[in-house]
Amino acid sequence: MTLARPEDLERGSAFASAARWGAAMLAIATAHAAAAWFFVHMPPVATAPAGAPEAPILIELAPPAAEPPAAPSVEAPEPAVEPEATPPEPVPPEPAPPEPQPEPEPPPPEPVPPPPEPEPPPPVEEPPPPVEEPPPVEEPEPEPLPEPEPPPVVEQQAEAVINAPIPRARPRPPEPRREVAEKRPERTQRVERERPRPVRRQPAAPASSASRAAPDASQGQRARPSVSPARWQSQVQARLNRFKRTPRGGGTGTVRVSFTITGSGSASGIRLSGSSGNPVLDEAALSLVRRASPFPAPPDGGSISLTVPIAYTR
Repeated sequence: MTLARPEDLERGSAFASAARWGAAMLAIATAHAAAAWFFVHMPPVATAPAGAPEAPILIELAPPAAEPPAAPSVEAPEPAVEPEATPPEPVPPEPAPPEPQPEPEPPPPEPVPPPPEPEPPPPVEEPPPPVEEPPPVEEPEPEPLPEPEPPPVVEQQAEAVINAPIPRARPRPPEPRREVAEKRPERTQRVERERPRPVRRQPAAPASSASRAAPDASQGQRARPSVSPARWQSQVQARLNRFKRTPRGGGTGTVRVSFTITGSGSASGIRLSGSSGNPVLDEAALSLVRRASPFPAPPDGGSISLTVPIAYTR
């Protein structure tokens, strides 16, 4: 035996109620249609006007009219008797699954003791490094003293700037004593007197005279008074300023003039190394160097090349 489901019961009751409502609507529509047909086909009743004599009443027997067929009575359908739905037997609820019992935690493993560390090997004693014997120290051989050569005369080139700060002059070195230079010829003369002079050795006299001349020359060089380069440059600057003249209508500007001062102090090779852009000032600067010549002699007695800026401010 199968039990009806609630969904099937709901569907059957809905169908039955729809059939009942449909039959009722059909019966109502049929009754209204019959009433309307009767009123349409019924003959009208003649009424006499007011005050008119009564007309004789004539009775005509008309043949019996055939009665209209009676409208078929529509019987309302009997509502279908639906079997009472038996409520489904309650299904016993399924028993809930038993909760799983927590498994007992396994006991922690016993700690494993670490393996014993290996003993370090005994240190190996390294043999001492061999002691290196120091190399024998060689005594340096005495170098022969070089013969003194006469100092070469070299031309010095420098650049002097006018209006530069003048450094302080260094003190002059003390003059060498002349006694040392005078004693050397006496010693050479004594040695020559003691030595026996053979007749054939006559060229020895020029050598002694040359040896005498060398100390005299060195003595003359040492005895010459020396002038510091800074002081000499200040003297050149003062001489240029003394002969400096501003040309008329020349304006202002700076001219660079290059020239060489010889050992005697004369100026040579005068040329224009930097123009001021004004030919009047350029020519005046060249004429200034020519007028100021001769200059003080250089301190070393050689030639010195100079490049001097000459400024005309007014």
